[in-house]
Amino acid sequence: MNRCEMKSFDCIERPLSKLFYRYGRFVALHPLPFVVVPLLITFTCSIGFLHLDPLTDAIYLFTPTNAPSKVERQIIHELWPLHDHNYIPGRVVTQSREVQVIVAARDNANILEPPYSEAIRRLDLFIQNRVKVVHNGRTYRYKDLCLEWRSEGCPANKHVHIINDLFNHGINVTFPTVRFGAASGYIGGALGGVTLSHGPNDTTVVAGAHAWFLVYHLKFHPLNVSYISGIWEKTLQDQLEHYPEDPYIKYTYFHSQTLAEELKRNADSLIPRFVLAFAILVLFSVLCSIIFIEGTFYIDWVLSKPVLSLLGVVNAGMGIVTGIGITNLMGFPYNDIVGVMPFLLVAVGTDNMFLMVSAVRHTNRAYPVPKRIGECMSDAAISILITSLTDAFSFGVGAITTIPAVQIFCVYTCTAISATFIYQITFFCALLSLTIEWESKGLHCICLRPTVSETLIESTSLWNRLFWLGSRADPDPKNVKKNLRDSSAKVFYQDWFAPVLMQPIMRALVAVWFFIYCAIAVYGCTQVKEGLEPVNLLVSDSYAIPHYRILEKYFWHYGAPLQIVVNNAPDLRDPEERQRIKSMVHAFANTKHTIGDESVQFWLKEMELYYKNELNMDIVDSAIYGMAEHFMSAKSHDIWSEDVVWEVDSTGVNRIKTFRFLVGLRQISKTYQQEEATVLMREVASRYTAYNITTFMPLWLFTDQYAIVIPNTIQNIVIALSVMIVIAILLIPQPLCSLWVALAIASIDLGVIGFMTLWDVNLVSFLNRLNCLLHITPAKVSKFQDAISMITIIMSIGFSVDYSAHITYGYVISDEVLPKERVRMALGALGWPLTQGATSTILAVVVLADVPAYMIVTFFKVFSCFGHNGFMKQMKRAKRITSMIFPNCANVQILWLRAGMSLHLQTVFLSIVLGLLHGLVFLPVMLSLFVRGSCIAGSSNRKIHDKSEKSMEAFRHEPSRVEDDDVQPYGRYSIYLSRLNSTEAVTQAVDPLTFVVSRLSHRSNASPHSN
Repeated sequence: MNRCEMKSFDCIERPLSKLFYRYGRFVALHPLPFVVVPLLITFTCSIGFLHLDPLTDAIYLFTPTNAPSKVERQIIHELWPLHDHNYIPGRVVTQSREVQVIVAARDNANILEPPYSEAIRRLDLFIQNRVKVVHNGRTYRYKDLCLEWRSEGCPANKHVHIINDLFNHGINVTFPTVRFGAASGYIGGALGGVTLSHGPNDTTVVAGAHAWFLVYHLKFHPLNVSYISGIWEKTLQDQLEHYPEDPYIKYTYFHSQTLAEELKRNADSLIPRFVLAFAILVLFSVLCSIIFIEGTFYIDWVLSKPVLSLLGVVNAGMGIVTGIGITNLMGFPYNDIVGVMPFLLVAVGTDNMFLMVSAVRHTNRAYPVPKRIGECMSDAAISILITSLTDAFSFGVGAITTIPAVQIFCVYTCTAISATFIYQITFFCALLSLTIEWESKGLHCICLRPTVSETLIESTSLWNRLFWLGSRADPDPKNVKKNLRDSSAKVFYQDWFAPVLMQPIMRALVAVWFFIYCAIAVYGCTQVKEGLEPVNLLVSDSYAIPHYRILEKYFWHYGAPLQIVVNNAPDLRDPEERQRIKSMVHAFANTKHTIGDESVQFWLKEMELYYKNELNMDIVDSAIYGMAEHFMSAKSHDIWSEDVVWEVDSTGVNRIKTFRFLVGLRQISKTYQQEEATVLMREVASRYTAYNITTFMPLWLFTDQYAIVIPNTIQNIVIALSVMIVIAILLIPQPLCSLWVALAIASIDLGVIGFMTLWDVNLVSFLNRLNCLLHITPAKVSKFQDAISMITIIMSIGFSVDYSAHITYGYVISDEVLPKERVRMALGALGWPLTQGATSTILAVVVLADVPAYMIVTFFKVFSCFGHNGFMKQMKRAKRITSMIFPNCANVQILWLRAGMSLHLQTVFLSIVLGLLHGLVFLPVMLSLFVRGSCIAGSSNRKIHDKSEKSMEAFRHEPSRVEDDDVQPYGRYSIYLSRLNSTEAVTQAVDPLTFVVSRLSHRSNASPHSN
């Protein structure tokens, strides 16, 4: 034995092969139950579709279940619950029933000037008085549904009109806090695009502004009132869509139902596209199943399998229906993002169908049907099992994340993958056995009637040649030339492409190109920043997108209020404690992301000003709580009572137990800035542990996702990699290969993350699509990683191990010693299936290319990125699909380009070409350079791939093996047959051009599977 030779580990592969061989024979002998039972199960599980109730709460779905912000929001909600008579603008932490309207001046004019301020007044009056709903015979307007402050009527947006009037009368308006004597109001979050000038006493006053933020809060309790409020929101949306265009202002709007409705629009846009994808895959599968009579363009109606191909796609659909139905019947929540899963599953199921059909075509047609199905299942079922295991484990690992949207998607997909695998080895296997039975009888693949033998092609009518011609098997199983033949595509890859690729200069160029690819991918990974913007949950033509963009442009740069709760208030009678509180407030107000002391809204600060300026007295330490009660009972200051919680202490003193104050934020328009602000505010709070401080603003709910996505993704990758490597070791009988599997998976994940980031998938930023609109240069656009991208990375892990494991396996199992010969044999068996498998997968998702929704386009792009990088490892399914030729791919591309999707399809097909270059060029070259054949080939065993004439002649005269349990590994068998059928090409040094000419001149020796 060679000193670097390694022992073969096939203790799992071989028993499974024998088990599936026996199982395949059993199914072939008893196909009916395996057809009927899956149909009944699918019908039963489809009942679950009647109970689908999609979750649409974006806050729940796309924020971690253990997010600190959820606890922080709940603390504020419990301390100051919102009800009908305690509503204060700026203090609300929930969006129960709320309408936001942002009004901006056209042409960047000053919105405070009269023509624009009057236009705002008209719009506000229109909303309050003209928008109405009728329910049970009663008419409801805003005044009937609004939240109030102590029965004083709707607060509406009076501050807007007050500020406009003050400005137009020449009165200085300080910013961000405006003062009227002892009273004050914070307008930093309501007035956007502000320009400032210096006022008296070193104050800053408003010189102009571009936008106003209007809020209309509605009652949300009890449920019947909430229902009416919801109708009013929808009515307002409709009325604003038809509001006459104003020459002075433009506006955007957003309400509490917007995100839920837009998520539903995402799902609704998928249904017709899935039907289209299903039809495309059926057409592609049917065309791939067409086989021509050797040397002619007449269809072989015996070997062709159009009906089986159709049912193969239906089999994938059954797995999808069963997976969704049974998961929902088990009580697991459903989310519309699961609607992307069928595109994934139907592609995987179709690839598996190709694998099984190809496997059975590589069995000897002279064998009995049970033996052919047994040999097919002995290998194809194992390959499908590996596919299903890797994919299911990937999504199973994804289900442990704390983001509910990812959990839901992964659980549904894992269940559907399992169901599809079960149906593949039961329902489709039974159908396959029936079609092979009909094939053995020479029946028409559609009409199931006897066909005209191919030997009568010259004497039969044109009608029969076109529609009734069929080939026959040679009864002698030793006639391999007749019963088993190579396809033209396999010969091309094996005897033309591979020799060119193995030239030294080509291998050097490929190595250089690979390092360039790695450098670009690493650079992309360094640009990753976390975050799912709410805008990315919307369809791209949503009315809410301009609203988010104006928020970002005018209001998140400066002024958004942050609530800070001191849960354990100190004894305020102690002046030193009051001073420490003031120092703490100052620390919060003067950070990188806060405006300063002028933005603070604090009852203690206002109380001191009240007593000093209005009552001309100082705070009495011992009487401070009584003075606070008096201050908050004054009509002009009663709103501050909603910022404190009182308790009676052990001495009977009514003291303040908890209080809150607000500060204005700045520079939080970008997600990375929002994350910085969140971390910074919590860090400041951690300095004052005795006070048990809570900080919160609604954006915190999304920024908590930013902090957890990358750790969750890394955790998922590490766990999944470990599981995938174990599976690879079990699959590949040489432990050396597990190292290459790990490296290949790592390179795929590196490329997927890097190229997704560079391709604007958040890992892609939606902002690049709007940079022209917002005049943002690409250099200013951040890249993010979000929950949607986490799902796509989980998908790529499962796929990557499939492909990397099997390209390595195909190289390793060869008994050739020279690496060049190993590559030649591997490419001969795998080159064309690589292309075919890629095409079927892309066809399944290409219909998503122009869906105007970020989270759907992300799936489309990751499939393309997966094609870009995963093709270089895509050898799992493709490994055995060597006989189905589909020559009309160019026509399909033209058809789609004419369908009005040229821009996206150019990107898709570019990715396919790049990915195909990876699969056909990069990995074979690297294996030939770094995995020497002498280190993995066993010399003590009989060489299955021995190319000598003596060996081939011995095979022809060797008695046929009839033992049921003596099962050849399929991959080795198919490569051996390819050698046997192309002796003249193998035994000579082939010049590519000479080879092509010679093959054309020997057309009579071409494969009957070639179309």
